[in-house]
Order: sequence, then C-alpha cells, then structure tokens
Amino acid sequence: MIERSPQGQRSFGLVQVIAITLAILGIVLTSHSWWFIMLTAMGAFGPGILREAGWLQDQDEFQRRADHRAGYHAFLVSGVLMFLCVAVVRSNDKAIDDPQELATLFLSCLWCTWFFSSLLSFWGPKKTAERVLYSFGTAWFLFAVAGTLAVEWGGWVELLLSPLLSAPFFLAASFVPRMPRRTGVVLLGIAVFFVWFFGLFQRDNFSLVTQGVTFILFVGPLLASGLALLLMRRSSDD
Repeated sequence: MIERSPQGQRSFGLVQVIAITLAILGIVLTSHSWWFIMLTAMGAFGPGILREAGWLQDQDEFQRRADHRAGYHAFLVSGVLMFLCVAVVRSNDKAIDDPQELATLFLSCLWCTWFFSSLLSFWGPKKTAERVLYSFGTAWFLFAVAGTLAVEWGGWVELLLSPLLSAPFFLAASFVPRMPRRTGVVLLGIAVFFVWFFGLFQRDNFSLVTQGVTFILFVGPLLASGLALLLMRRSSDD
C-alpha cells in the first residue's frame, strides 16, 4: 500500500474544481428551474460514485482515507439531525411547518459537513478557518455594497462605510496563524452573535426548518471553524 505525503492533498485538482463549479452552477440555476439542482448532485456526489466504481482514480491512499473519513462525519452529523427531527415530530411539542423542506435541511447538513471535513483534510484547521473567514468577509462586503446600491442612494459615505461590516472577519483571519485557539473562541462568540442577530429558532415568520437551513449555511462554518481551532493539536502547524 502506497500512502503519499499529506502535502499531496493541499490543493484542489481539476476534478475538485469541476465538481465545485457544477455544484455552484446548479444552485444558481435553480432560479430558472429546480431540475438544475441535479447539476449540484453531480458535483457533490458524481466524483465519489466514479471513484467507488473504479472509473476515476485521481486520489492517493491518503486522500481516499480522508474522503471516507469526511463521509463518515457527514453520516454521523446527519444521522443525529434526523433522529432529532423524529424526536421533535413524535413528541408533539413542536410541529414541522414545512415538511417538504426537510430534504433541503438534510441535504444542507450532509453536504456541508462532508465539504468542511474535506477542507480540514486539505488545509488543516488553521488554513481552513482562515479561508472561511476571508470568504465570509468577502461575502459580507459584496452584500453590503449590493444592498447599498439597491436602495435609494445615500451618498458615498454610506457606500464606503457599509462594507466595514466585513472588517471583523478579515481581522479575525489575520489572527488565526498567530493565536488559533483564541481566534477559535472569538469564532464561537461570532456564531452565537449570529444566532441572536438572525433570531434563529425564535422567529415566527420563518419555519423551523428554514431557520435550521440558515443556521447550517451561515452559522455552521463559523461554529465548525471555531471548534476545529480549539480542538487542534498543539503540534499542528497548518
């Protein structure tokens, strides 16, 4: 059995780039038809199916074990979520307002858990958390600018000040390499703040399932990054 150096999995290959592109394209095109979500399915599960069938051999032994480990993590997290939903429905304490959205909830949990675990295998806790923070900062920057331009023009000052919402993410990302565990605590605090800011699991105008999907997509990466930094080994450098 040949197991290559961990350095071999630190960058995305052509297969991963194509898979991510298909996944994003499918999500974007759902505004035209929900059948385009099958492009996302092809990007998310296609490479794995081809590898298990023996038709695609683009990974070494280390990468395959990391991929299987990510799949097991997705199985554990999604399984716990499913049992939680069964408990909620059967207990009669709360009803699922939009049961048709449960598939979206489970898919979000399954794929996001697998994807984040894969990123940890590719980059390690520090680089993963750092790049997640840069991604969040960039997203907030774009949303702030787009929101400012979409409403009535308020002047250049408002346009220049609105992106400051992204500054905490870039600042936290700069501290990850030097103070990973302290930054992990900060990330957990930001995750809790977002739960309060969005009023998750407390709002009546959105279904419980929709709030769960919002939590997974917007709070989950910050929460997972914070936990990864706190639980990382002291000897880990990346």
